Amino acid sequence: MKDIKYIKEYYNKHYTDNLNFYWDKTKILNAFKTYENDTRQVKWLSKRMGIEGNETILDCGCGIGGTMKQIALLHPNTNVYGINISDGQIKMAEQVLDGLDNCHLSTQDYTNTNYEDNSFDIIYFCESICYNDYKKVLNEVYRILKPNGTLYIKDLVTKCSTDKLSESELIKLNDFTDSWYTKVFDTETIIEKINNIGGFELISNKRFIKPSIHWINAVRNSSLKEYHNARTSNIPPVRGADFLYKKI
Repeated sequence: MKDIKYIKEYYNKHYTDNLNFYWDKTKILNAFKTYENDTRQVKWLSKRMGIEGNETILDCGCGIGGTMKQIALLHPNTNVYGINISDGQIKMAEQVLDGLDNCHLSTQDYTNTNYEDNSFDIIYFCESICYNDYKKVLNEVYRILKPNGTLYIKDLVTKCSTDKLSESELIKLNDFTDSWYTKVFDTETIIEKINNIGGFELISNKRFIKPSIHWINAVRNSSLKEYHNARTSNIPPVRGADFLYKKI
């Protein structure tokens, strides 16, 4: 796992203008999406997170603001905050969210924010929590999430525990995590880690099998392919999954 400075420089270089062709197709360039269409995807996410329409919401690792925009349009009475360690992506997000008065952006580390205690009704991570230590992240989430508030995590998981992977699958997984600077765990390990940290009750957990075709094409047809040595033969044994929690 790389440090914050490294992650910031990586996203500033590879996930801004370099992907303009794909940003025109989707502002939510996630590895795993239930729907390719951003509007349908956010309707699904909104239902999963239980957004009623009057909440104060925080997007941790907000990318260029695609999810924020769709939530803000779908629920105009919400206040949606987005933080990102990449100032380059925040600049793009400012353009994406231009004219949406219920959206607010800042360049921040989600393990050490400047928000007051009990600030948010909902906090979510869409393929972003994997860049940091769960304990650091969730201690900060617990501090700034309101009592009975919602924590939603959508991320990559291994298809099974690592001790059940074949040798070739394990090599591909290690190559993937080294290249993308992430930590990928199986579903049960993530649940156990969060349980051990404490303070959150698991409400539901879902798995998704197919990766996003937009994301695959972006990796195949941009500088990301060479940077990550992305080849069909290197596809790792990962899936998408989500976890819905309540603060207790």
